[in-house]
Amino acid sequence: MTNFKDNIENDDFLNDESEEITDIDNLDEESVEEVEETENLVDIKENNYDNRNKSNYAKLFLTVFGSFVLGAFSVFGTQYFVNGNKRVETSRVASSEKENSNQETTINAVSKAKDAVVSIVNYQQTVSNDIGSILGSGGSNELKPAANGSGVIYKKDGNTAYIVTNEHVIKGAKKINVILSDGKTLEAELVGSDVWTDLAILKINSKDVKVVMDFSDSNNVAVGETAMAIGSPLDISLSNTVTKGIVSAVDRQIPIDIDKDGTPDWYQTVIQTDAAINPGNSGGALINNKGELIGINELKISNAGESVSAEGIGFVIPANEVKIITEQLEKTGKVMRPALGIHLNSVSSLNKDLVEGTLNYNTDKKGIIIKGVESGSSAEKAGLKQYDIITKLNGSEVKSVAELRKYIFENTKIGDTVKVTYYRNGKEYETSVTLKALS
Repeated sequence: MTNFKDNIENDDFLNDESEEITDIDNLDEESVEEVEETENLVDIKENNYDNRNKSNYAKLFLTVFGSFVLGAFSVFGTQYFVNGNKRVETSRVASSEKENSNQETTINAVSKAKDAVVSIVNYQQTVSNDIGSILGSGGSNELKPAANGSGVIYKKDGNTAYIVTNEHVIKGAKKINVILSDGKTLEAELVGSDVWTDLAILKINSKDVKVVMDFSDSNNVAVGETAMAIGSPLDISLSNTVTKGIVSAVDRQIPIDIDKDGTPDWYQTVIQTDAAINPGNSGGALINNKGELIGINELKISNAGESVSAEGIGFVIPANEVKIITEQLEKTGKVMRPALGIHLNSVSSLNKDLVEGTLNYNTDKKGIIIKGVESGSSAEKAGLKQYDIITKLNGSEVKSVAELRKYIFENTKIGDTVKVTYYRNGKEYETSVTLKALS
């Protein structure tokens, strides 16, 4: 009897012999059992064969897929990390380049402008306390430094160079020295000054002057732009000190008390900056990142009645205003301004009961009271009198002396006629006044 189990691995046998066994009913019992056993073994082999193939296919698939994933990760994943690192590195480089560029811009701006900024020393005659002076037999005529500040060389004309500074820097000076950026000292001559804008012009020999300051158009100054102050804070030993900040505000209106009576005489239009401005910086330059003049450093705000000043709040006179004033000072040594020819006080500064009881005027309306009228002035000719209260100019309300002056200085010129609205004994009147030069 053929051993089916021994021959199960023979594919030819399975294929040939299995075809001949067709009538299972004609076989004996033993043969039937062998046939059934053979069929079972065939099924087992086929199942094992299929399972092995499936397992091999699965292994092959996993191998290929795994290789693909690893390959993709190797290519794309590595590239991601490489590119990621490149992006980080690129960002760092860009940031560094931007910082270096900004720094270079600042350095170039300062280099362009700094030699046009000078130190100024105000010499005044000292009062001697020696016995000779006390007895009237003699005294000291020695001039000593009384104040110092800064200035800006803005023009060179032949043998003469012109310097703009603050009026308060040179006020009362018997002698003025200018110290150039290279340390050379020159004696300066006062050309003219203007107390209202706190500007003054000096002139020196131009032989040693190398640089003059370029002016920006201060009408185009933007809040937030870079601003650098150059000057001599505290004293001349710190000359050409540079501080950096931004333009904090434009068109600020600050009250100016010229006669120091505690009442504003004038409102000045200024640019505000947080670049550090200290005593000695007055008259120095505030420049932009092109090295152009934004304005002349004027003052640092402080709390009235206190010695503590506010940090980061400084004011400068706009370059365009400086241009106008310097041109007039160069020509005549002073600034000619229109005036009404009257002496004034703000109603708000007077006793309320006195004004309302004596002058029959409601102080809630504000206004300006006439303290006196100049003899022969246009105001006198127009019929204005002492104790009249002015409330409007050309229909525009004016509530204080500072507002009245600001309106006249900025909106009119000498020879113009203005319509004045005023109160007298509780009644409102109007008159026209021709403006004359401020004396």
